[in-house]
Amino acid sequence: MDNTIRGVLGLCGLNDAEAKPILLCSCHDNYVRLYDLPTFAERGKLFAKREVRAIQIGPAGTGLFFTGDATGQITVWKLDAELKKQTTSSSSS
Repeated sequence: MDNTIRGVLGLCGLNDAEAKPILLCSCHDNYVRLYDLPTFAERGKLFAKREVRAIQIGPAGTGLFFTGDATGQITVWKLDAELKKQTTSSSSS
């Protein structure tokens, strides 16, 4: 995990489309970082207008999760399982 992360506000876990575990971590820097488990390799990050104070996972198997930031905005996110497949298939053409 990135040693520069300070002020963790929330943690949540879910599985991707291949049933691999992912950790969601919101911090005071307005980012939600996604980490592969158990390696803690950064998988990506999402930016919010203000600190994300709440993370909630949607129904199992949907890849949906919800964030709530300090402005009061609720955002619905969906893990994109197709992105990796499209990138792989287009680079092999």
